[in-house]
Amino acid sequence: MLALERRNAILALIQEKESVKVQYLSKQFDVTEETIRRDLEKLELEGYVKRTYGGAVLKESTSIDPPFTIREGTNIKGKEAIAKKVMEYIKDGDTLMLDSSSTALHVARELREKQNITVITNSTKIVLELANAPNCTVISTGGMLKSSSLSFVGYRAEEFIQNYNVNKAILSCKGLRMDKGLMETNEMEAQVKQAMVKSADKVFLIVDYTKFDKTSFVNMLAYDQIDLLFTDESLSMEWEQFLQEVNIKYIYP
Repeated sequence: MLALERRNAILALIQEKESVKVQYLSKQFDVTEETIRRDLEKLELEGYVKRTYGGAVLKESTSIDPPFTIREGTNIKGKEAIAKKVMEYIKDGDTLMLDSSSTALHVARELREKQNITVITNSTKIVLELANAPNCTVISTGGMLKSSSLSFVGYRAEEFIQNYNVNKAILSCKGLRMDKGLMETNEMEAQVKQAMVKSADKVFLIVDYTKFDKTSFVNMLAYDQIDLLFTDESLSMEWEQFLQEVNIKYIYP
């Protein structure tokens, strides 16, 4: 494994577990503890983690957006479970908008089992995923390529989205709080998702357990813009009560 691949894998683990020990990582990747310390030092310099005695923790920042290649490797089972539940609410012939989140990519993979589906997306990964799916028509928004998220953003992407009306928009966010709503790390990503919401009859929010009670940089959507919330675990009583109050049905495996 190359050093960059190992650091990406380490960051994926830290994002999932929130803290790790050098000794654990050394055994996990079959390298020396000194090599792991150098990896953690590099990740700290890049702003992703904070080193602690004997390990590292995820750095709390509202504006850091890890690359898609890292996010794609976190909580895979949870995202797969969310995608399978979403399929219960997708009908043959539906027109959809999918954002560039890693969870939306899992939804796209499940769409292969549906018939006569049209997908509009700003995600290059989803375009490639469905390129040879015989029952899906795939439309890319185009726009300015954001390399870290492998997505198209900017006014051309937003303008393109505004030309269409779809049955459902399926999207994620970087964090959600009861008092703040849905948030994103990047303003351009947020604006594309806002455009998708305006073009959809129904809005499905797909978020795994790591997104709850997290703050991110840009306020994106209010709860009254969401119809269904899909997650991978049952929520706390406080969140269940809150979602009832704002009239959002939440669904988990």
